[in-house]
Amino acid sequence: MITIHTCKFPRAVEDSSSAQAVRDMFSAAQSQPGHGLPQAKLDSEVRTTLQRALRTGRLKRGFETTLGILANERRGLAKLQNKTGKTQAARVSRLILTSSDCSQRLLREIGDALQHNAPRVLALSLLADSATLGSLLYGADTRVKVLLLDHKDAVAEMLIAGAQQYIASKSLE
Repeated sequence: MITIHTCKFPRAVEDSSSAQAVRDMFSAAQSQPGHGLPQAKLDSEVRTTLQRALRTGRLKRGFETTLGILANERRGLAKLQNKTGKTQAARVSRLILTSSDCSQRLLREIGDALQHNAPRVLALSLLADSATLGSLLYGADTRVKVLLLDHKDAVAEMLIAGAQQYIASKSLE
């Protein structure tokens, strides 16, 4: 499991006023029983982030696709390290998004993928079922349980949107 207080987020997050809230959001989720993923509502900011990522090719659909992309990137990083002898800076650059109706088995598999790809990858659960996510992004009668944001800018935008929700929820307590 990644140590959230020492991991590095995309620079846009680290340079924002939301960096500590992102850390707190993930820490709070890890200490909760269940799957340990922070949750974000499908509000207008999150919807806009998802739709922009889809338009710009920074959003990928499906767990198998996600695993394939992460494996290719892992191999590429290993090849680069062997070639140059330098390890790349460990920074979060990918974000797995889940629907709220994912099975426990799928959540465990996502947890395995997170461990295998740490510290580059984190996950966030969206408070929307797979039908809602699918219709929002890909049209009616489409279900989507797993998405991958595969670009640092899209990841930063989603993390900041989640942190803003987290801050708002804490101010209501």
